[in-house]
Amino acid sequence: MKNMKRIIILSFLSILLVSCKDNSIEKNYELDYNPNEEINLVNKQKSGIGYNIISIPGHILFYGHSKDYIIVIQKPSDSIYNFNENLKYDKMMEKVFKSNFNQFWILKVKNDSLFGPFQKAEYLKKRKEIGVPDNLKINYSTEEFYLKVQRKDIQYKNPDSEVVDVKNLMGNQPK
Repeated sequence: MKNMKRIIILSFLSILLVSCKDNSIEKNYELDYNPNEEINLVNKQKSGIGYNIISIPGHILFYGHSKDYIIVIQKPSDSIYNFNENLKYDKMMEKVFKSNFNQFWILKVKNDSLFGPFQKAEYLKKRKEIGVPDNLKINYSTEEFYLKVQRKDIQYKNPDSEVVDVKNLMGNQPK
């Protein structure tokens, strides 16, 4: 019984520590998760009803940032499965985790301008068009965002090296 109490207390403390972690990226933006095991980019400024404003929904797999831009590879769950398929939750998530489909986003921090979603070719073109510096890389993974790593997305194991700086890839760490 004492061991069970210790486990419960340690689990609670671990969850508390993780939830207090600063997931800020730039300006008013941070990563936050939703109940569907998805990581969103949110604006920490409160909306009129007391909630963070979601800038990029779905599940952010990889990202990069500077004081001027946030660039993101996102897996849009709602584009992978169709609600008409009438799948159980576990089957829907399995389909999402196994999918290679993803989209790209660019957020211009200074004026909160959001561009996307794009396919890879469109993303690369838009980067040049709006002046995202070549040295800004997608070099963060969200795989370690959770305490127990619930996500099993295959992209985490084999990221697209044309757009992800695989050699310098870091987990989601606070600044």
